[in-house]
Amino acid sequence: MRAFILRIGIAFACVSGFACRDVHAITIEDLDRAIAINPDSGDAYYNRGLFWERQGLWAKAAGDFGKAISLNPKDAGAYKARAGAYVQLDNLTQALADYDKALVLTPQDAAVYYNRGLVFAHLGDTARSIADFSQAILIDPKDARSYHNRALSWYKAGDTNKAIADLTKSIALDPANATAYYNRGLCYDRQAKYIDAINDFSKAVRLNPAYAQAYTNRGKIYVQLNDYTQARLDFTKAIEINPNIPQTYNNRAIVYYRLKEYHKAWGDLQKALGLGYKVNEQLMRIIKEAGSRQQEGK
Repeated sequence: MRAFILRIGIAFACVSGFACRDVHAITIEDLDRAIAINPDSGDAYYNRGLFWERQGLWAKAAGDFGKAISLNPKDAGAYKARAGAYVQLDNLTQALADYDKALVLTPQDAAVYYNRGLVFAHLGDTARSIADFSQAILIDPKDARSYHNRALSWYKAGDTNKAIADLTKSIALDPANATAYYNRGLCYDRQAKYIDAINDFSKAVRLNPAYAQAYTNRGKIYVQLNDYTQARLDFTKAIEINPNIPQTYNNRAIVYYRLKEYHKAWGDLQKALGLGYKVNEQLMRIIKEAGSRQQEGK
C-alpha cells in the first residue's frame, strides 16, 4: 500500500521577492506635476514608475521606467526597476536584457545577480541560476535568500548534498525561516534520511504552525516508518489547516486502512473524489472490500 502515498509540495518552496527600491508616499498628482514642470527629468519618470509599481500597475511602471532610461541611459536603477516590472508582466526575455544592462552599469550589485538568478530558475536554467546566486553570494555572503534559492537549483539539478549545505548556511543566517527547514527536510527525505527529515519538518511547524505541507510530508515519512498513529495525526492537522487538498485525504485513507478503520478510509476517498482527485481504482477496491468484510464480521 505504500506506493499509494502521495507527497504534497515535493517541489521546493522558493524564497522569492525581487529586490527593488522603495518610494515615499506621494500622490500621483505630485508626480504628474513634477513631470510637467521638468519633462526632461529621468528621475521624475522613475519616481512615477515606482508609484505605479506600488499600485501593481506594471505596464505603466515599465513605461515610465523606460522613459527614465531614454532620458538617462546610464541609470542602472531604472533598468533594475523595469526588469522587475517585466517579470511581473511575464516578459522574462526583456527582464533578462534589462538585468544584463544593469550589470554592465553596476557589476557589483548582488541584488541584480540574485534577481536574474530567480528568472533563470523560473525558466528552468539551473546552471545559470546557480552561477548568478553564486555571484550574489560572493558579493554579499550574508544574504540568506541567495543560499536558499541556490539550494533550490541544486535540488532540481539532483545534487541534494549541495542543496543541504546551502540550506544549512541559509538557516544559520536566518534561523526563523520555516521554509528553509521545510526544504532541507525535502532533501533529507530524498536521501532517505527520515529522522533528519522529520526533525526539519517538525522545526518548520514549530516556526509556522499553519504549515500544512510540512505536516503532510512529515506524515508521509511516518507512513514509511510504519508509525500510522502519528501519520494520522499529521494528515489530520494538514486537513484542518487546508481542507481543500485532495491528496491529503487520499494519504489519510491509506493510514486509516492500515489502522483497520475502513469506514473512515472510505470516507476520505470520497472526499478526495469530491475535490476532483482521481483516486487509484485498486486502492478503492481494496478498501471497499476490507470494509465489507469488517461489516460482515460484526
